[in-house]
Amino acid sequence: MTEWVETLPDDLLKVVSTISKSSGGVWLVGGSVRQGLGGEKPQDYDLATTLMPDEIIEIFGTNNSIDIGAKYGTVAVRIESSGSWYEVTTLRCDQEYLDGRRPESVVFGNSLLEDLERRDLTINAMAVDLARQQLYDPFGGLDDLDKRILRAVGDASKRLSEDGLRVMRAYRFMDQGEAGIWIPEDELSAGLRDCQHMLQNVSIERIWQELRRIISGKNAAKVLNQMSQDGVLKTIFNGYEYNLDGQGNITEFSDNLLEVRMAMMFRDGNSIDLMKSLKIPNSIISVVLSLINCISHVPDPNSVEDLRLYRAVLGDRLNQQLICESALKTHKIMEVKSSINSLPENRAGVSPIADGNWIAQVTGLSKGIKLGRLKEWLHRIQIEKDLTSLEEIELHLNNLPWQEGDPNIWPRFRWP
Repeated sequence: MTEWVETLPDDLLKVVSTISKSSGGVWLVGGSVRQGLGGEKPQDYDLATTLMPDEIIEIFGTNNSIDIGAKYGTVAVRIESSGSWYEVTTLRCDQEYLDGRRPESVVFGNSLLEDLERRDLTINAMAVDLARQQLYDPFGGLDDLDKRILRAVGDASKRLSEDGLRVMRAYRFMDQGEAGIWIPEDELSAGLRDCQHMLQNVSIERIWQELRRIISGKNAAKVLNQMSQDGVLKTIFNGYEYNLDGQGNITEFSDNLLEVRMAMMFRDGNSIDLMKSLKIPNSIISVVLSLINCISHVPDPNSVEDLRLYRAVLGDRLNQQLICESALKTHKIMEVKSSINSLPENRAGVSPIADGNWIAQVTGLSKGIKLGRLKEWLHRIQIEKDLTSLEEIELHLNNLPWQEGDPNIWPRFRWP
């Protein structure tokens, strides 16, 4: 505890001191306590206090406080204009949940115990009095943290049924990164299966936010497998097909695995309809569909031309595609990876040397599909042959039957 407190930001300690000097009780709560006591560096810090939101705003002034949810008790504060912002929330006693997502009302209180007992998991229901360096842990969160298990605060089914999003959060907390998978204890495990119907009360956008974090996690394969066994993925995907084969074969961890795992998961069914139903951003859908389109279509590892085209067309997605193919154990993928790694970069890069104006000038073609497709054909030849100049392009152009034939069947700059 002492070592951890000594690493806390000075601004945070000043915020705590400022509230304390105004006769307010103040504690560090939530994820930062869990992370700090678990040996991790917290991403952010949340504070709970006995003071009302208007009192906090008065103490810090309008320049150093923001009402980000005062009706729910939350105000963001800082010490000075250049300082970091910290969320301060008045102790609360939630009332009855009627819609399975939000409490019917929020009642402010002055009991730390009542505030902590409204939280979802014991590892998230701890608080630290920084001035006294004292841990408040009424539900055994530290013991669960040491044992690496997930346990609900109080009755698991009741806690999950209050807020359907807690089902998703519980699965997300299973993945503790380098610390591996933390297993829900029996009561919570049963609650996750029994209360999954509560997800119907949660907006699909919020479900996607949690699912995205789960899929992006270091131990995503194991969490997704558990969600599948419990029937939660079937509930989320509303009957759409998904496939978890190969997820456990991804051994590396990077920031670009979200689309890879999704492409593998949705490769068999009507993936675009499924992703749109989940309100997934179009930028992600586009990459996933591109990866799916290329799955199992790998180049001949002995064909330099194939390898060059494959590398150039995939561009920034090349590494993602190779991870995907490796995880699915696509035929000859190891030979393909080895060949690409040893293949020199194209000397002129991957942008087309011949633009439309040059082609029009040399061929006399006017703007239209024929000119566009010829430009694409020449670009493909440039990449495959590793051409570096317009003179080389023109030599190949002179040997192409571009004056005749259907331009719609000319080779294109694409893969497959």
